Amino acid sequence: MSGPLSDIDFGEDRVYVAESSKLHCLENRGGEIVWSMELEGSSDYVIVNDGVIWATSSVYEIEIGDYTESTIWKFNSSGEVEKFWNIDERCWFLGPYNEGLILGLGRPRCGALRVLDDLIEHLEVGGSPVTCGAGFDNRIILGQSDGRVADIGNGSEMMGDSPTSAVLAMDDGAIAGFEDGRVISSDGWSHNSRGGIASLSLGPYPRGEGAVWICLDGGVTLLNKSTGDNLLELGHESKLWKSDANERLIVLGDADGIIHFVEVNVLSRRLSADSENFEDDARKNEMMDKLRELRSV
Repeated sequence: MSGPLSDIDFGEDRVYVAESSKLHCLENRGGEIVWSMELEGSSDYVIVNDGVIWATSSVYEIEIGDYTESTIWKFNSSGEVEKFWNIDERCWFLGPYNEGLILGLGRPRCGALRVLDDLIEHLEVGGSPVTCGAGFDNRIILGQSDGRVADIGNGSEMMGDSPTSAVLAMDDGAIAGFEDGRVISSDGWSHNSRGGIASLSLGPYPRGEGAVWICLDGGVTLLNKSTGDNLLELGHESKLWKSDANERLIVLGDADGIIHFVEVNVLSRRLSADSENFEDDARKNEMMDKLRELRSV
């Protein structure tokens, strides 16, 4: 495809791709295009929920330097448009919620839209534009430009000192990252990183229950998800923008268009080797200190 690609989602044996001003349905195994639909403006998000394909697109006006309108699309599995809605805001997050959808909105209304069947309801969520979001089970976490982090589902909030740039929803809470490099948890801990936070994932770590993987300008930092303790820092030559994980693998995408896979077993061997090297270096340093003491006698 000519690109750019803005979003991808899966449904049964199909892959749905938002590309430029189009939405494509592809066969999962071979990649053949089943159908393509032209959208109004640029495609932003696509999500499959209960067999229904939802997408959003937006129109950007160069003269005013902002988005002027967006469209919410509802497709069936054959690619036929069942319903669409035009709104004045750009969608900055799209996720499933209570058999429907939640959209995080920019200006002018800000807040969120809840879509259920053919009904749309606006939800007040603070007063600033939504910048990012994440979902877990029946909870939606929305980050906003004023540093507010709202948990739709239990009504709780967190607050940072700069715009929210990434959020992570978990079964027992939430974690948020901000442009000033701060990371805060609903458990009460905070961590200051060097550089703005681009992505947060709960990924594998060989020693313990897993870790929060923080992608930023100069690499990735791993934190204990319960205490916020710094577990590991790995440098990288370009900015890491995206991450995703399961119990044995973390996937990282960087600004150079390269996808990196880190397996927990490989990480475990690396940590063990580094620990042995550290112990060897410590013993060598201790021996050299003793030799210097003997020479000075």
